[in-house]
Amino acid sequence: MTNQARPRTLKAVTIAFFVSYLLLGLFVFRDYGISWDEVPTRQFGIMYVDHLVPNLAALDSVRAVGGPAFERFGPVFEIVLVSIERMLPPLELRPLFFGRHLATFLIFFAGVVFFHRFLRLRFGPGISLLACVCLVSSPQLFSHAFYNVKDISFLTMFVASMLTLDWLLSRPGWRTMIVHAVVTVILLGTRVLGMFAMMLTGAAAFARRPTQRTVWMLFGYGVISLVLLPLVWPVLRIDFAGVIGDAVMGTTSNPYLGTNLFRGRQISAAHLPWDYVPTWIVITTPVIITALFLVGSAAALAKVARHPKEYSFTERQRDLLVLLWFFMPVVGCMVLRPTLYDGWRHLFFVYPAMVYIAAIGMETIVGFAETYVGEARGRIADAVLVVALLLCLTPVVNFMVKNHPYEHLYFNRLAGKDMQEIKQRFELDYWGLSYRKTLEYIVRTDSSRRIRVFPFTYPGRLNTAMLLPRDRVRIDLVFSPDEADYVTTTYRSHPQDYPQAQEVFSVKVGNASIASVFLGGLKSATPPAPLPPTPSGVAPR
Repeated sequence: MTNQARPRTLKAVTIAFFVSYLLLGLFVFRDYGISWDEVPTRQFGIMYVDHLVPNLAALDSVRAVGGPAFERFGPVFEIVLVSIERMLPPLELRPLFFGRHLATFLIFFAGVVFFHRFLRLRFGPGISLLACVCLVSSPQLFSHAFYNVKDISFLTMFVASMLTLDWLLSRPGWRTMIVHAVVTVILLGTRVLGMFAMMLTGAAAFARRPTQRTVWMLFGYGVISLVLLPLVWPVLRIDFAGVIGDAVMGTTSNPYLGTNLFRGRQISAAHLPWDYVPTWIVITTPVIITALFLVGSAAALAKVARHPKEYSFTERQRDLLVLLWFFMPVVGCMVLRPTLYDGWRHLFFVYPAMVYIAAIGMETIVGFAETYVGEARGRIADAVLVVALLLCLTPVVNFMVKNHPYEHLYFNRLAGKDMQEIKQRFELDYWGLSYRKTLEYIVRTDSSRRIRVFPFTYPGRLNTAMLLPRDRVRIDLVFSPDEADYVTTTYRSHPQDYPQAQEVFSVKVGNASIASVFLGGLKSATPPAPLPPTPSGVAPR
């Protein structure tokens, strides 16, 4: 293959990858149930779009009834989704949530495109493509990309902010500054944690060019961000200081009073161990990506230590910024130990940084291999390493295909020997997505005109929206297992089986039931204690 043909081939393969991933998302977006957050966050969007909180008196009324949950979350993407919903003819619930899942996937797809652009500023086309393959082959992200609009939109906008920051650092000027400010505003309108990107912007820009012009540009960047922010977060027009202050406090404190299953123990979410986040990252990330990340971290940190000025004040600053992007939030959680729900979805925005560092690991291994075998055989070594990486990802992809649409339940062997053991150690379907499958079983096998169902947790009620209208009207949700024809559970806060109950259906991942349907009158089993409500009644998880 000629030197010119190889880049053309890589470009064609890259385009094919993105087209294939887009088509895959368009093919599977209807397969997912409704997660715990989707209805409450949509309600927040409706409140903004319909101007249901027009002044401080109305805001104080909302606070008195439901606490600060409404104003704490950046609403920009919910406003967009609800606004699109308003422009369409009235939709029935099922296609409405299908549309939201498709929109969430498209947001993530844009994030993968941004990530590829960011990678190409640093790596060649081959490693950039492999890093994107690693990103979309990570089961947690693949699944969440369809229903977790809060964390996925924040991830996408954080990647976009790092891309525009790189443009600003490379070509400082008012045009690139304004573009970066607009992206930052959208990021902040997603989650107030976007202030972290503003901190990185200030530190990186001043370190690169410590001049008076940089100070004025950063001042303009801050002013533009503050002026535009109420456009994407309308409640700030009513009480800017109060809302921002509460949102910032909410990043480390949370009214959630429940417990999380962690290493086989129910631990208060307010008193999680220091290694909670690192453990979740390690056990739910494909081992090959973690291994490459460790190699890349060692290589990058060694280079920064040997050449601190070069990696702080020149174009190579990019690697240092990515190291900070990953390690500062993770170490911050280890030190501050904030209240967190199950898993590490709150920190999904650092995962692209982890994959970027893994790409440094790929680069390091390729460089070592070429040095060892000689430049003439370098392409053979490259090909062998690419095949090895894809083979290591094959079991992960096989899990995703076999267990679709429950990719988010992927754990590697570090979590336990099999899913039954993992089920006793870590929470599985805490999102409640598998309730959809249990409800579909009930309406498919029971032809009664009225079917009384008791779901143990709130998502079991939400997922009735995913049934066909003719089936949904037959479901009568009751409030006690004793009065139900069927009881459904995803084992949330109750990983043990119900040996004396009559199970008629289960959804399995590996050798573990992640959701079950029992005949009603479940008197022999004690349902899990209801999760403590937050001030808003049902808070986003």
